[in-house]
Amino acid sequence: MVRNKTDITSEVKLLWGGFLIDLNVQDTLALFGKKARITSYKRDQETVHEAWDESRMIVTCNEADFIRYILEHSKRDSGKTCQDCWGLLVVPSDEIVRNRLIKNVKKGIRMDGEILPWSLAAFANLCISLHSDGTVGVRKFRRCEHCKRENPIESEWYDDLPEIGTRKITNPNN
Repeated sequence: MVRNKTDITSEVKLLWGGFLIDLNVQDTLALFGKKARITSYKRDQETVHEAWDESRMIVTCNEADFIRYILEHSKRDSGKTCQDCWGLLVVPSDEIVRNRLIKNVKKGIRMDGEILPWSLAAFANLCISLHSDGTVGVRKFRRCEHCKRENPIESEWYDDLPEIGTRKITNPNN
């Protein structure tokens, strides 16, 4: 059975738990509304597991550590159950700048001329970076085998995104 975009969007909205706010940006909680809460943990690795367990996208300004822990989490992929996290939103460390930028992306981010809602960005396990100059960076984490098989994302914009944790090897002789 082929599912259409509307069915998938509705299903994802039901599955997505919202945002999980890291302690270092807890002042942003009010900007995300009812679909957000602050993590229960001080350690980033525990926050990643908490976000995965609750189907939540992590919000932080600590990009490097969270990327490392999300990649570690995804190494547990057996292909039988979902091990995908629900994405990462990296915001600037400056409170005034991040508050201004978050207000500009309340409903989601612009991809190919359309707004990609946060629930779908989370489902696609994207790493979204809000830069202080107002630009938005979008990369993807590798999806687990279970999700690639059961819930493929068949979209050109998704395929074209750079994948975190992989390196493109170029042949200098070409």
